[in-house]
Amino acid sequence: MNHTTRKTVMAQLAGSWHCKSHHNMAAFLCEIGDLDGSVSEVEFEVRKLTITFPDPEHVVFEYRGNFGSHVEKCKFGSVCEYKGIHGKTFKTVLTKESETCMKSTLQDVVHPGHILYHLAGENLHVECITGDVRALSIYTRDQ
Repeated sequence: MNHTTRKTVMAQLAGSWHCKSHHNMAAFLCEIGDLDGSVSEVEFEVRKLTITFPDPEHVVFEYRGNFGSHVEKCKFGSVCEYKGIHGKTFKTVLTKESETCMKSTLQDVVHPGHILYHLAGENLHVECITGDVRALSIYTRDQ
C-alpha cells in the first residue's frame, strides 16, 4: 500500500465517532464465544471511538464506554495485544488497508475472526466476524 492511499485512509477515518444505538458494542468486544462454544454478547456500550494516525506507520484506536476507556496503538502489519474485560488476551493485526476498508484479525483462543472497518455514506461501520457470528456497530461523526 502506498503512502498516497494511506493518507486517503487517514483523511477518511481520522476523528471522533460515537455509537448511534445503545445496542452497538465495541468491535473488539462484539459477540465472543464462550468456552463451551455458545455465543454471548458482551455488554459494552461505546459512546466514543477516536481514530488517530500519529504517523504513516501507526493507527491509534481509543474507545470510551460504560467500562471506561481503552487505548490501542497498532503498527500496520504487526501484532497488537490488549486485555479484554473478561481477562482474555486478544491480538490485532492490521493486515490490509484500502481507501474504504481497514481489516484486522481478531485472534481469540476459541474463535478466530476479523474486524472490518468501512465507510458507508456518512457513517463508519465496524463489523466483527467470528465464525458464523457477525456483529455490526455503526458510528456517526462527532459534530
